Amino acid sequence: MCNTPQQASKRLGPQFSREAIAAGVAQLEALLPGLQIDVEAMKASEWARLALDTEAAATRLVVLKLHYPRADLTRIMQRTPQLLLQDVALLEDNAKQVKQLLVSAHDADALVTALPSLMEPRNLISVLVTVQKWYFNKRDPVEVIESDPELILRAQDCDIPFEPVYVEEGSGAWTAPSLAYHERRTDWQAYIDQKLYGQE
Repeated sequence: MCNTPQQASKRLGPQFSREAIAAGVAQLEALLPGLQIDVEAMKASEWARLALDTEAAATRLVVLKLHYPRADLTRIMQRTPQLLLQDVALLEDNAKQVKQLLVSAHDADALVTALPSLMEPRNLISVLVTVQKWYFNKRDPVEVIESDPELILRAQDCDIPFEPVYVEEGSGAWTAPSLAYHERRTDWQAYIDQKLYGQE
């Protein structure tokens, strides 16, 4: 098991020296001041890959900065450094989807800084649908998580399940079974919602 990017260089091949990786790590730290290499957040071999291609990492940071201009990218990358290994086109497409989903947020950049996992559309949709259910459709889920981002972290720490989200083959469309609940519910479900929970 590799505990540092330098140790991982042995597995990547002789052409990747410890010195080259150390230089790359220094460049990463220059791009993201305060960044700490954390093998709990990402495997050492992936940190090594990142350090060996800092130009690609810089390109991804530019894409993220364009879409999230006020976000704290160092804080985000400390928790989700895998974003710097993502395909650029996918990274950009995800950012556009996230911004659409968070269009009602007062500060979407602050929200993704607090909860970097929301930069993945599937995760964000799952969170929004789940929070909507928690509050019986009576509160805007974006407003809820923006007012208390720690709510999601507390739920995760307690292993509270979140609603599943699927990607349809072919179309690539997102499907959340609970998203269209009102349209799909049966008469008896509607009756329970109205009588027990006071929902329309």
